[in-house]
Amino acid sequence: MTNTARGRRSADGDKEKKHPLASLSNPTHLRVFLTATVLAVAYLGFYSPLSSQFDRSRQEFDAQLRRFVVISDIERLREQYKLFKGRLSPKPDANEWVHYLLDGVRQYPLKVSMLDPDKVRDVGPYKAVVLRVDLEGSLADIHKFINWLETNERLIRIDALSIQPIRNKNGALMASFTIVGMMG
Repeated sequence: MTNTARGRRSADGDKEKKHPLASLSNPTHLRVFLTATVLAVAYLGFYSPLSSQFDRSRQEFDAQLRRFVVISDIERLREQYKLFKGRLSPKPDANEWVHYLLDGVRQYPLKVSMLDPDKVRDVGPYKAVVLRVDLEGSLADIHKFINWLETNERLIRIDALSIQPIRNKNGALMASFTIVGMMG
């Protein structure tokens, strides 16, 4: 082999063994390299350490948002409670309800055949008394009593009503009520 052939080979070998950063003399390659380097440094230097803080902050924000929703609901319910607080019985006592109902019946010419209070029930956050009442009287008087129940200042609901004629009495009716009264 001649020196010129050896020289060519070594020159070709030098071309093949270029330095890795030698291609950065090209401005396009340099821009790509610098952009990739800046992005890698930004990701590893800023985002990676902060990502756990972002996650923790997001969880805290979600927890605070849930607390805010609950607090808003409680405030809304308190405002609604203020609207009807005066319509609840002042004492959580079934006997007080019996007296209140008897005072209402006395306003009309009705005869109480039966007045039986059941035990106090829980209705949501409130207590409710259930009264079973049988009244005798005319249809007009029973109607007036029902109007009194519907329009009085307390929260009362008629759960069941049954009206039947009474034998051996002309025009007299027997009205059987199941009344639920709300207590505070």
